[in-house]
Amino acid sequence: MTQKKFIIDADTGSDDAVAILMALRDPKVEVLGVTVVSGNVPMKQGIINTLSTAEICGVDVKVYAGADKPLNRDYIELYTLDEFQKHIKTLSSDSVTAQCVHGIDGMGDIGIEPKNHNYEKQNAVDYLVNTFNDNPNEITLVTLGPLTNIANAIKKDPSIVNKIQHCYVMGGTSDGSGNVSAAAEYNIWVDPEAAESVFNSGLAITMVGWDNSFKYAMLKDKEINDLKALKTKYADFCVDIQKTLIDLTYATYGFYGFDLPDPITMAIALDNNIIVESQQLHVLIDTRDGITRGQTIVDYFNAENGIQNVRVVTKADNQGFLDLLTKLVK
Repeated sequence: MTQKKFIIDADTGSDDAVAILMALRDPKVEVLGVTVVSGNVPMKQGIINTLSTAEICGVDVKVYAGADKPLNRDYIELYTLDEFQKHIKTLSSDSVTAQCVHGIDGMGDIGIEPKNHNYEKQNAVDYLVNTFNDNPNEITLVTLGPLTNIANAIKKDPSIVNKIQHCYVMGGTSDGSGNVSAAAEYNIWVDPEAAESVFNSGLAITMVGWDNSFKYAMLKDKEINDLKALKTKYADFCVDIQKTLIDLTYATYGFYGFDLPDPITMAIALDNNIIVESQQLHVLIDTRDGITRGQTIVDYFNAENGIQNVRVVTKADNQGFLDLLTKLVK
C-alpha cells in the first residue's frame, strides 16, 4: 500500500493533538513532519504537546520549531476567559493565546508531559521549503493553526505553491460567524496578514471553517461516552485533554461537550467523502484592526470579480467524521 505523505502545521493545543493523533494512527498516511507555530499556546509549548501526542501513539515524528509570533503583530499570553474577552473588546492589534480555551499547557492542564523533549534543529521554514522542493506534488499540507509558518515559507520560495499537492486549512468560517469576535475565527484572527498572503499565493486550498466544527464535529454526552467506552489509551487521551474546553463549553452553552475543528479538518484531508457540500469561491481576508479583523469574506456571488482561490467546505458528514475518529482511536 502506497502511503499518502502529510506535513502538519499546528499550534498544538487539545484539538490539534487529536487531529495529529488521527494522522499518526492512519495506516494510509505517512506524517513526514510537524511544524509548530504560536497560536493556542506559545510555540515552545506547542512542541511539547506535539511530542506528547506522538509519544501516546508510539511514533517518532520529526517536530520543527516555527514562528513564535505573527508576521506583524505582538503576541501575548492570556490565561483566563475574562482577560481574553476584555482584550478582544479593546480592538487591540495584538494577538493573544487561546489558553483560556485549551488550558495553560494547551492540553487541559491534566499534567501531560513527554519523556522526550527533543525536536529538530532545522527551523520550520527551511524544512518546509526543502521538503516540498524535494518531493514536488507528493505532499499534502494540513494547517491547524495560524498560517505564519506557511506565509514565511512561501515568502522564502514562492515556487513551492506549485509543488504542494493540496493544502487543507482549518481556519475562517463560510457563513460570516466567528469564535473570537462576531466575525472572525481564531486561527485567521491571530495572523490575518499571513492568511491573506497564503490565500492569495496560488496554493490549492480547501478551507474547513469553524462553522463546520460547531455544526458537524460537536461531541456531547453520547459521543463522549461512546469514545470512553472504547477503553483505549487513544480515546481516553482525546477526551481527557479537552477538560478546559469542556468546562468552557458548559459555561458558554450550558451543555457538557466540545467541538473539534482541527480533527474534522484532518478527517476531510484523510477522506474527502466527509465533504458533503463545497464551492470554489473567492475568499478575502480582512486585515484591518477592528471588529472584523481576521474575517474570511466569502464572495458567494463574485461581487468582487476575484479569482476563485479557495474550495470552501459548507457542509460536512457528521456521522462520517465520528466513524473515522472512532476507527482511529480504537
